[in-house]
Amino acid sequence: MTPRTHIHTAAALAALAVAACGSSTPVDVVDAPPPGGGNGGGSTLTCEGSVVGRKQPFYGDLHVHTSYSLDAYTFNALNGPREAYRFAKGEPAGLPGGNSDPYTQAATTQLDRPLDFTAVTDHAEFLGGWYYACEGGPLGLPQGANPACEALGDIIRGNIRAVISGSAPIQVQLLRSLTADQPTSVPAWRDEQRIADEEYEPCAFTTIKAYEYTAARGTQQIHRNVFFLGDSLPLDVFASNSPDYPPVSNRNVNDDWILFDHLKTACNDRDDCEAFTIPHNPNLSAGRMFLPREPGTGVPVGRDGAPMTADDARLRASMDRAVEIAQHKGSSECSPGLGMDRLRGEENACDLELIKNVCRGTPSDPPGCAQYCRGEPDDPAFCHLRDVPAYAVDVCEQVGPNVTSGPGENCTAPTDMVRNALSEGLAIKPFLDGVNPYKLAIVAATDTHNGTPGNVEEKGWPGHGGLLDNDPRERLGAWFCDSASEDPNDPQNCSNRVFLDYFRAFSPGGITGVWAEENTREQIWHGIHRGETFGTSGPRLRIRTIATWERPPADICARLASGENPVESGALAGARMGGDLPPGSGAPWVVAWAMQDPGGSEPGRPLQRLDLIKGTVDAAGEPVVEVFAGVAASTAPVLPPSRTDCSVDPGLHPEQLCAVWQDPAFDPARDAFYYARALEVPSCRYDAHLCTARGVDCALLDPANGVFPEASGLRGYEGCCLIEGAPGSFHGQNSFHTITERAWASPIWYAPTAP
Repeated sequence: MTPRTHIHTAAALAALAVAACGSSTPVDVVDAPPPGGGNGGGSTLTCEGSVVGRKQPFYGDLHVHTSYSLDAYTFNALNGPREAYRFAKGEPAGLPGGNSDPYTQAATTQLDRPLDFTAVTDHAEFLGGWYYACEGGPLGLPQGANPACEALGDIIRGNIRAVISGSAPIQVQLLRSLTADQPTSVPAWRDEQRIADEEYEPCAFTTIKAYEYTAARGTQQIHRNVFFLGDSLPLDVFASNSPDYPPVSNRNVNDDWILFDHLKTACNDRDDCEAFTIPHNPNLSAGRMFLPREPGTGVPVGRDGAPMTADDARLRASMDRAVEIAQHKGSSECSPGLGMDRLRGEENACDLELIKNVCRGTPSDPPGCAQYCRGEPDDPAFCHLRDVPAYAVDVCEQVGPNVTSGPGENCTAPTDMVRNALSEGLAIKPFLDGVNPYKLAIVAATDTHNGTPGNVEEKGWPGHGGLLDNDPRERLGAWFCDSASEDPNDPQNCSNRVFLDYFRAFSPGGITGVWAEENTREQIWHGIHRGETFGTSGPRLRIRTIATWERPPADICARLASGENPVESGALAGARMGGDLPPGSGAPWVVAWAMQDPGGSEPGRPLQRLDLIKGTVDAAGEPVVEVFAGVAASTAPVLPPSRTDCSVDPGLHPEQLCAVWQDPAFDPARDAFYYARALEVPSCRYDAHLCTARGVDCALLDPANGVFPEASGLRGYEGCCLIEGAPGSFHGQNSFHTITERAWASPIWYAPTAP
């Protein structure tokens, strides 16, 4: 389903003072300087062609797993950190074969355009341990040679549904406990730093030293990626597991503060070491990543289960600098049925790659679901996710740490969505001495477990999970029985037969854009730290925002497109994306500019509209979110892609859009934030590409079992169909899932001046 474009009336447009610069003719863009380097904080630039004050977008992946991660290794990832960096630079990378020969490279994949930067973020827990134990590390034993490694790998792969839903088999939990204090992470961390330095090419390709702190409890995933700058990094990574790892003990409530305390002491309080964190896509945290306010205190639970303090809020705000809004485990901007009580105005773009889904297409669905899930084959992909409790979940009736969200086995909360979490921070702030612990910039990533950063093209996407998602049956879904010894193709001899989504909920993920003067480690790291970032759902869109107290000049759109920023140069009093508005009078003006991806091996797609999202609090201090859809929009009809070959007709849609907008309901006494969202015209999701390219005809399904006959050559593609019926009367209709790719700019923040 294509999101319905919301058109303001002429009177509303006048009230909003919108000036749209978008048209079918691009705004003139001054040639940007080539990639370069710099010191991140001063005016000394080191790369040829760099210009002080002239920024350009650099694109990269900030969440990448390789064979040094335990899970990626057992998924048969063939690529280590060096291969991952070289893939990001444009070299091909290998992909594993099927289950019968998982260690043989069966295919290769390659980016059509290199990335500008990458951070390998292997799990701190048992970092490199499986690689060292199973292959001898530098000894170079063949993968698959150790039978103990094979046995554990089979257990993990055999329990992948539990892993997806956030749990782990008891064997894996015990492994984490037994290996928690093993020293393998020290040489592995040293290797990763050395490889990052060797693959770093200032002015051309940046590597960032990083790892993932993978704290979890049951279905509450509260992972964070940690990013370093400097030459005196800690000797070892800091892991969330310990010898008394659950089920023996429960320390989940302290995980945030344990990590923050460690990074402050081991890095930020020392010379030549800086660190910050980025919370993992919060959609899988069951409310835990951004805990809501507790009744009676006005603040969330903090250290040791006590109410959060202002000092800890400052600590968290100093560490958490951005949040993943999208990655291959789904998007986390907004979701139908979550946080609708705080929404003011219409919302029509919350259907992007949702995994935990409270919309089932039933009359009892929460408000906001009906416009998306109508029980039709062309409903968004998330409407067809039926695996309980991995994907089809309820709204959490209570939210808390230590698996106290519930009451069901799995649930999702409004604050699992970034937009709601940001507005929750505004409501928390008055109770924490004016500190907002949820004040964050926006990034996106892949979270690939193939060691293939930036592999985000929908067409031909090979998956991110090694042999877990490398064939159509696994990626699209299939029939399953209770017992592996039963035949899912025989309904009469298959207990509790069900069609499971398996990995269909996953997607290629996104990438991060950083506005910087040149491409060096210092510039990219500081660009992320200061919040001058944007996330995209995959395409290399450009988006940029500023806010100012005075009406911007008539050429503001062209100036932003050229890389100039009159706010930073002092020509306008205001703030850039990720920044704070200085004191001023009147209502702020927000300028949002976006440009389509120019394309690589496939042509880029034009834009359909720009939206502005505002968060604030009402008179009672409750969070409020308002969506101003289409502050700049194409005037051409927005059409779906071709059902035959997935081609997109660019029509007369613009390559660039720009809006100059003044807040019509600004209250200088209340905190607020503003961020922009740019939407492309619709295109095919990866499964639609897969199904149309294969020529799947769901009328060929066998009515006896809902499976394609072997002679059709389509077996394994049943997930291309919306299957209904019972044994003897199974039938299916071809699904056709589209996606509206987009980019999100980091928020601009306003705080009232203290009296």
